[in-house]
Amino acid sequence: MDQNYNGNDNGPITKRSSPPLPTPRSSPYTQQLPTRSKIRQQKLKYTFVGYIIVLIFLSITQFIGVGFFKSGFLLSRNVLPGISTCHNIENGEINGDLTSSCLSPRFKKTILLVIDALRFDFVIPVSDSQEYYHNNFPILYDLSQTNNGVLLKFIADPPTTTLQRLKGLTTGSLPTFIDAGSNFDGDAIDEDNWLLQLHKINKTIAFMGDDTWQALFSDYINPNLNFPYDSLNVWDLDTVDNGVIEHLFPLIEKDQCSKWDLLIGHFLGVDHVGHRYGPRHYTMKQKLNQMNDVITKVVENLEEDTLLVLIGDHGMDSTGNHGGDSPDELESTLFMYSKNHKFLKKDDSFYDISNLGADYREVNQIDLVSTMSILLGLPIPFNNLGFPIDEAFGSTKELISATKLTINQIKKFRDLTPNLSNSLLDDYKSLLKHENDMFVEKSKQYQYKSLEECKSLWARFDLRFIGIGIGILFLSLTFMITYARSIPAVRVSTMSFEFIGSVIAMTIMGIVLSFSVCIVLKPADFSLKTCISIGAALGMVIGFWAPIMDRFSINFLYHQTIDFFMYNFNSWSFMGILFVAFHCLIFASNSFVVWEDKMISFFLLTFGFSCIYGCSVNSKLNKSQKILGISHAVTFTILTRIVSMINLCREEQRSYCEPTFSTHWWTIVLLVLISFLLPSTITSFYKLSDSYHSAAPLWIGTGLKFILFMNSIYWVFEYIQNNEYFNKYNIVGSNLIKSLKLAIARLVLFITLILANFSWSRGPLCVKLDLKDDLDIERINDSEEEEEKPNGKTATILGYGNVYGSSYFLLVLNFTGAVMLTNKPIGAISLSILIVQILSLLEIFDLLQIRKNLISPIIFSLLSFQHFFSTGHQATIPSIQWEIGFMTTENIVFPFTHLNIILNTFGSFFIIALSIPLITLWKIIPSSKPITLLSQIITNVTTLITYHLFTGLSSLIFAAHFRRHLMVWKIFAPRFMLSGLLIIVLNIFLIIFTLWFGTGRIINQVNRIFGK
Repeated sequence: MDQNYNGNDNGPITKRSSPPLPTPRSSPYTQQLPTRSKIRQQKLKYTFVGYIIVLIFLSITQFIGVGFFKSGFLLSRNVLPGISTCHNIENGEINGDLTSSCLSPRFKKTILLVIDALRFDFVIPVSDSQEYYHNNFPILYDLSQTNNGVLLKFIADPPTTTLQRLKGLTTGSLPTFIDAGSNFDGDAIDEDNWLLQLHKINKTIAFMGDDTWQALFSDYINPNLNFPYDSLNVWDLDTVDNGVIEHLFPLIEKDQCSKWDLLIGHFLGVDHVGHRYGPRHYTMKQKLNQMNDVITKVVENLEEDTLLVLIGDHGMDSTGNHGGDSPDELESTLFMYSKNHKFLKKDDSFYDISNLGADYREVNQIDLVSTMSILLGLPIPFNNLGFPIDEAFGSTKELISATKLTINQIKKFRDLTPNLSNSLLDDYKSLLKHENDMFVEKSKQYQYKSLEECKSLWARFDLRFIGIGIGILFLSLTFMITYARSIPAVRVSTMSFEFIGSVIAMTIMGIVLSFSVCIVLKPADFSLKTCISIGAALGMVIGFWAPIMDRFSINFLYHQTIDFFMYNFNSWSFMGILFVAFHCLIFASNSFVVWEDKMISFFLLTFGFSCIYGCSVNSKLNKSQKILGISHAVTFTILTRIVSMINLCREEQRSYCEPTFSTHWWTIVLLVLISFLLPSTITSFYKLSDSYHSAAPLWIGTGLKFILFMNSIYWVFEYIQNNEYFNKYNIVGSNLIKSLKLAIARLVLFITLILANFSWSRGPLCVKLDLKDDLDIERINDSEEEEEKPNGKTATILGYGNVYGSSYFLLVLNFTGAVMLTNKPIGAISLSILIVQILSLLEIFDLLQIRKNLISPIIFSLLSFQHFFSTGHQATIPSIQWEIGFMTTENIVFPFTHLNIILNTFGSFFIIALSIPLITLWKIIPSSKPITLLSQIITNVTTLITYHLFTGLSSLIFAAHFRRHLMVWKIFAPRFMLSGLLIIVLNIFLIIFTLWFGTGRIINQVNRIFGK
């Protein structure tokens, strides 16, 4: 422990009258500091900068490791550049009865309408259902009961994100998992697709709706008939749909039909209702009714020679989200209708309406590509893997012709694809022996085997990059452990610039050597960028280890590590190591990954009960301290249990989990109450150390209360805007509420992230100088140190015993206000509990004297994970709360939209990362050795990074190990991506905000005022 640590001194500190009390340098009365004090401040500054630079290099090494693993694990595929034509498939390849590789078009014009997230059970009759999403879109089912319409279950391929679905629906290929990352940054499709084929024969394409089409097909859409709308503002339910309707109906009028050959309309309202409210909200009924009216009107105006195709690109789960591969997300809708075309109905076309569509025939979404191409007289796109939809053709003869074209195209694709050309040859030859219906069935089997083989081929991982990434992260972890815990803190501080010089030199050497090797040897599949990255990473790792090996022997490091554990190792350390080990082992099982939230809560509850026991049997504590410690431990344990009851269930948890993360009237009321209760609770903690002075009343009693109250008002308006009762009677104008919400959100974020942090960096400490006359001295507690001044006054510095912690905690509150705004009401309630848990832990660490113990930063890390889950998140793509991005903007505006999502997703980790220095700073007096104090903070910061490196590396290793597991893309891959993002985000946040902006400022300010 620091020799100036005064953990049990909760009262004011009285400074003797001689020498006089120091004053800040900024004061006009500041005296010239002694030369020795200036030297100490310069040394503190250089030491701090050294630490920052070392951590920057360490973080870069980790980023490179994560990048390599990502490149090897997240799959991508090479697209074959071929473009099909009506003459590039040899005539007569099958049975010799085709006169052309393209059939005559069945329709002159086509209307393709996409209703985003149109889950299949939204459009079929469901008996005895009171859900808003059932029985409110009957037109499709009614028309499918005639021979002119067909309704099928449309199965999407994961990932179920719009951009990937549009790629599959137009190219017939299967996007891989990594393509999901481009859903918000889509590039034009560079492979053959049926829109390109239409464009090649000078057909006119009109479009209106989701601007994703604009990003993918801008070269093919007629610029005079192109009406894109912003697609990602999920809180806007009507703008896109109204825009589509505005341009759709004029274009389908008889005098306007000659302007286009293909008309595409993409509606987004159903999807946005799901994202914003979930499918069970009354707004879903309104939106489905609107879509029903639109389709009814389109059918009424449909020309005789026009084909109407209506599809959903994916479904949605019970929370309204999508992106994964649950049945509700995969099962969408396909409807085809024409006034003069009879569809080939199967014997099983009509089904029992009481079982949510379970018996309806399923077709794959990629099957639409060959179907549309043949119906429109186009060559089938070169990379297509789908099969024609039986019902789309008017007769068996047409279906057989379409099947022959498709099998020719698939065979051509396989012949030109490496690793495919020599397989399935026997299956192809055998199907040539069959005719009519048997030929179609055998062709389906051939296509299915080909599709499965392609999936297997594209699921190939680059084990070299995976191994390099894991290796770099492992080397970073070994150094981080040594840097954080094995080398004495005082030696680490003096070695910072040795690390910097060594790292720079070895990095340059590594880059030069790797560049030379890459130029000379030209290794296969290793680009120059890859070689340089490997050289830089290895150079940095060697650069870190070189000074240690030069200064210390392996034997010394071994004994130093043993001494560290022997000196600090106790039951608390053992518990911390167990928590880390068990958390790492979670990733060895898909079931444990699924239930990670409950295991984290179990770890924290175990620690809480251990603290209760520890405080009750600790002989070093007096009776009052035991009571205080037990009360804090009980508080922490109860709050931890309450938080564990807030959850957003994963799909895999559904049968054993009751979701509680939702917005109700009582959560709004509780949020309003918290705006008064939380500041009062924090005030009580400050008064324990007599620190509620100077800046504290302004920040906590006024500022925090105002911010929390404004947050609650924002969510009150949001609740009113979404409530069926208020909307039914038009009690409050929606435009007024919308404007007020935007104003509140912008004001709160400006105050918390800019104004409050600027004021904090220039503001005073939470201390107060109290002068008392001689006559008042007698009324001061006898335990206080006192001495009369020559003028009969005694000076007491109130808050002196917590001068660091009380002031630094105000910075934590600044960021907490912003994070709470960007979380839904029950999530904000959870974060309020997090603040109380942090303060209780700090008091427990102080009383039990375990602030230097390994357990302290580990428990903080576990808290960040617990509140990640309790704020409505899981390690899944659908749980990302994209709608929060539009709290401060109506459209996507960088960086504000992205900032909201980042604060929402990683908010609990930010709060904990910012609070880590408090383990050292809470309830200590000004230190005469600020460098030692800084070293202890760096130890806790690097321990936090080490914890995330341990869990992240374990997640990566087991994701690689289970790369062929059935649940790899549903469970293991999303969890490894969360780990990788945490490594990146936390390193950046810790360096910039926790250390550079927060810790550096508070230590420097206290040292200037109280330094000796």
